[in-house]
Amino acid sequence: MKQLLNVVNMDNLNLTEYLKSLPLFSGVDENRLSEAVSLSEVRDYGKGEQITSDTPSLFCVIHGLACVYRVEGGRSVILNTIKSGGVFGAAQLFSEDCVFSSVQAARRCSCLVIPRAAVTKLLQNDGVFTVNYIAFLSDRIRFLNSKIASYTAGDGEKTLANYLLSLPADDGAVRLPSNMSRLSQYLNISRPTLYRAFSSLCECGIIEKNGASVRIISEEKLKQI
Repeated sequence: MKQLLNVVNMDNLNLTEYLKSLPLFSGVDENRLSEAVSLSEVRDYGKGEQITSDTPSLFCVIHGLACVYRVEGGRSVILNTIKSGGVFGAAQLFSEDCVFSSVQAARRCSCLVIPRAAVTKLLQNDGVFTVNYIAFLSDRIRFLNSKIASYTAGDGEKTLANYLLSLPADDGAVRLPSNMSRLSQYLNISRPTLYRAFSSLCECGIIEKNGASVRIISEEKLKQI
C-alpha cells in the first residue's frame, strides 16, 4: 500500500491551485476542483516503481518523471515520458479492457491521484472540464498518430529523433534501452539506416553518442527534424 506523501503547505487549497495551472483543469469552477481534491490523494512512488492505484484513477504528476511503456517480445518499449505538470490515465479511466500500457517512475515521483468517481462528477457538472477532457484525449490521439507516422515513414533521422525525445532524460542525457539490432527492429528501420541517422545527428551537433548513452545537445533542433 502506497503511503501518502507529506508535502509542506500542500493542503487542499494548494492542490486546487496546482490543478488550475494544468490545461486539463483550466477554467473549471474552483469549488468543484476543491471537491475533487478532497476525494483525491497524493502518492509517492520510488524510482522504478509501478505507478498504479487500487481503483481506476487519473494521475497528475506533481514532482518527478514518469515513463509510459509496454512490453513487446519480452522487452520494455518506452512510449512516452510524463514530466511534472503532466497528466496520464485519461484514456483508460473509463475503459473495461485490460491495461495496454504501464507507467513507471523514472525517478522518485509524486502524483495527485484523482479517482474515477471524482472525474465523473466533474464531467457531469462542469461543461468547461468536459470540453477540456475531450481536447486532452484528442491531443493524445494526435500524439499517437504522429508516433505511428514517424515509425512507419522510413525516415531514419526523424524516426530516431522522435524516439530519443520520448526517452526519459537526465540532465539532457538519455540511455538506449536496447542494442542497435533490437532498436532498428522496434523503429522499423534497417540497422545501416539507424547507424546513418545517429551519425548524421552527431555530425550536425544535435546529439553526442557514447555507447548506450546519448546526450541531446539541442532538443529544439531535434524536434524540428
